[in-house]
Amino acid sequence: MHIAKIKFTNFKSFKDMSFECNDKFNIIVGENNIGKSTLFEGVSLWKYAYDNLIQEKNKNKFYKASTNYYITYSTLDQIRLVDDIDIFNDPKNSSASICITIKDEQNEFDLEIRFEKPGIKNSYLRIFNSNGSDNDTQFSNFERFSDYIKEKDCTLKDAIYIYQTRPISTIFRDEPFYNNAQIEKKINIGKSHDVLRNKILKTENTQATRVAQKFENLEIRLQKVLGENYILKFKNRNRIDDEYVKITATKENGKELEISLMGSGFLQVLEIFSTIEYMEKNSTGINLILIDEPDSHIHSNLQANLIDELKQQTACQIFVITHNDRLTSKANEGELFYLNQIVKDLGLLSHLEISDYSKVKDGLANVLTAINDGDETPIVITEGKTDQKILTTAWEKLNPGTPMPFKIISSGIQIEEEKRTGCAEAVRRSLEYISTLTDRTIIGLFDNDREGNEQFKGLNRSIFEPHDLQNNSRKHQVKNIYGLILPVPEHRERFVQNNSLTQRVMLPTY
Repeated sequence: MHIAKIKFTNFKSFKDMSFECNDKFNIIVGENNIGKSTLFEGVSLWKYAYDNLIQEKNKNKFYKASTNYYITYSTLDQIRLVDDIDIFNDPKNSSASICITIKDEQNEFDLEIRFEKPGIKNSYLRIFNSNGSDNDTQFSNFERFSDYIKEKDCTLKDAIYIYQTRPISTIFRDEPFYNNAQIEKKINIGKSHDVLRNKILKTENTQATRVAQKFENLEIRLQKVLGENYILKFKNRNRIDDEYVKITATKENGKELEISLMGSGFLQVLEIFSTIEYMEKNSTGINLILIDEPDSHIHSNLQANLIDELKQQTACQIFVITHNDRLTSKANEGELFYLNQIVKDLGLLSHLEISDYSKVKDGLANVLTAINDGDETPIVITEGKTDQKILTTAWEKLNPGTPMPFKIISSGIQIEEEKRTGCAEAVRRSLEYISTLTDRTIIGLFDNDREGNEQFKGLNRSIFEPHDLQNNSRKHQVKNIYGLILPVPEHRERFVQNNSLTQRVMLPTY
């Protein structure tokens, strides 16, 4: 089983948006404060409401919640709130819904939970899995799912496990012993670092005959990511009477230290994989791992190792939020998602087509440098360095002493501008990719030849205005980003027709 789709309606920064998930691995990148963490919050809130809708007496049945079912405001640790109104995208509409579609082979279940705010501020939220009608498809999906899970070796609550980890740099010096329910509660609300030692302890191999083998699986994962050997040891003499868990780590040829004294990079990796180890020992259903910025506190040379090791977890469906473009190169087809305002306006977050992603990224090396220089001067991207020189020279001749209001750069992957060789395809790729990264004004300039016309026409129709033979420009649907094809000079107009944009030069015969 896996989560196939998540749909948000009027939830926080999402007015109406669907997220089409990869069944194994999802890398989510995007602008700051655009709502990446809100995805995780929504999933965690949905799971909290889902658990509350399971019947007390019969753990394999749901309540039909059309009235009088609620969760108290004080228990909403899963999401960041100041007031309960913050849950809703439109504060005038005090109703939101989150629908998670679960898929197992050919079977799909749309499990929608609606949240409504009462008149009393910060008191509770009503939750609904039923619309109360005779033809109640909303609740029938929950019934179908409960019947389906009866055939599995788990309860409704265990059918979906959600584990969330966040960036950490330090942990508490003293950590009490916790039971499984307390550990899972911390994990579900994104505070799993509070129970780091307990998670490590729960992954202990009780069949090991030597102390050095008790945490062997976890130590192997640490070695694969960090490139160095570590030994973990449980130091308590009496598990019943001791109040705090004591665990140490020893680097090969290094000093034994209590883990709270270890570096932030070590703690970050230990936090992630102790959660996964714990989950693998305690779950039988969907194992959903939500990892927020796993590259935080980890040296850039080791970040690729982290993704490689995460992708080995075949029993999990993993979601990773990152701001690090180094990690995007580790994404396979269907695994990379880019969230920005355009995606939110369109209402659909689906995977990027990355069959040629590395080429796009290489071709944008000089363009990305330009858009990240802090300057807001509009950028003109030309096919080659000759076009760039012609435009620069023309401006200087026509407007002597006046600064050019554009920054003109040529497409191409070469670092040295004099050696850069671009083309119309590089201009098109640059425009399409950059439109997901910046709001800066950018113009892609195409030569009016066969290749230029084909690439101009080929600009993605889902984000640029439709192609029109009567119009030599195509604007981005939301941003000030344009594709512009050079107009045909008057003396060549008779050689160009609307049904064939290829120019033909007619040579006289003698």
